[in-house]
Amino acid sequence: MKKINLIMMCVLIIFSISACTPTAEPEIEPEVEPQPAIEVKVAGLKGPTSIGMIKMIDEQQTIGENTHVIYDILPTPDVLVSKLLNGEYDFATIPANVASIIYNKKGEYQVAGVPIWGVLYVVTNGVETTDWDDFKGQTIYPFAQASTPDVIFKYLLEQNGVSLDDVTFDYSVQQAELAQAIVAGEVSIAVLPEPFVTAVTMKNADIKIAMDIQQEWKAVHTESTEAPADASYPMTAVVVKKEFAETHPEMVEAFLNQYNDSTMWVNESTAEAATLVEKHEIGLTAEAAEQAIPRCNLELVNASTAESAINHYLKVLNEFSPKTIGGQMPDENFYYGE
Repeated sequence: MKKINLIMMCVLIIFSISACTPTAEPEIEPEVEPQPAIEVKVAGLKGPTSIGMIKMIDEQQTIGENTHVIYDILPTPDVLVSKLLNGEYDFATIPANVASIIYNKKGEYQVAGVPIWGVLYVVTNGVETTDWDDFKGQTIYPFAQASTPDVIFKYLLEQNGVSLDDVTFDYSVQQAELAQAIVAGEVSIAVLPEPFVTAVTMKNADIKIAMDIQQEWKAVHTESTEAPADASYPMTAVVVKKEFAETHPEMVEAFLNQYNDSTMWVNESTAEAATLVEKHEIGLTAEAAEQAIPRCNLELVNASTAESAINHYLKVLNEFSPKTIGGQMPDENFYYGE
């Protein structure tokens, strides 16, 4: 009995000691503050320039972990140029010659690709033109003096054996009024870009698309050693801020891949894309966008592939009017990835 009592006392003593022994506090992991999202700013212009990335705009796609992409659609190139000169955007889709102007001024943005291969057409009202010789003795309204439509049309005239002295060029009608003038029959022949082409043909059934400038560009370069024979002119470029590209090359790749996917989707799903164009106020109604998209020649080609086409295009503009590209040809650092 004494032995049992002794054992019981030992057990009680052990439990009492255990109860008094302090237990280790669990380790608390220090709180990790979330990193702020990387803000990526993308700009485009109202009209065809922004149509290729409309799916990206609608879905607000990101281009990497912890990124927030902001898309701004601006009304005119002048507004966008001033913002790019201030370095406000990481990516922008702008006319290729404007990309050259900005590069020649500051060297801050590089061409990463070409998303649009020309949107120019000759439209007529009451005049039959089936050949370049038909323009002899005619008055042409080429949008604006020294503009890219003006230069390209004059270049193709000369390439097709028509002297500029045989044609009268009238610049008296302002750009905003030219579409209205041809609809009213006050102008017979005009060189217009999309979406003006769609606008005038929707308003007046007598207006005809007499010439596809993109096809004519290809035709004069079938045996050229300066420009790819199968390519139109690179009217628009997507540019990337050099500092951003050096810091985030993986985001540049992701952005271009998404841009390519969006462009292909627009070409394959024209009606759906047109609805998004109107939804995001890109500058066209869904009806007009659906007609215009097939004439916008949307295809994203990376800078390394498009470089020779861009160089030739800028050379043509430079020979007619150096100020259209910023006074001189850009150097090889103009191209991203070089």
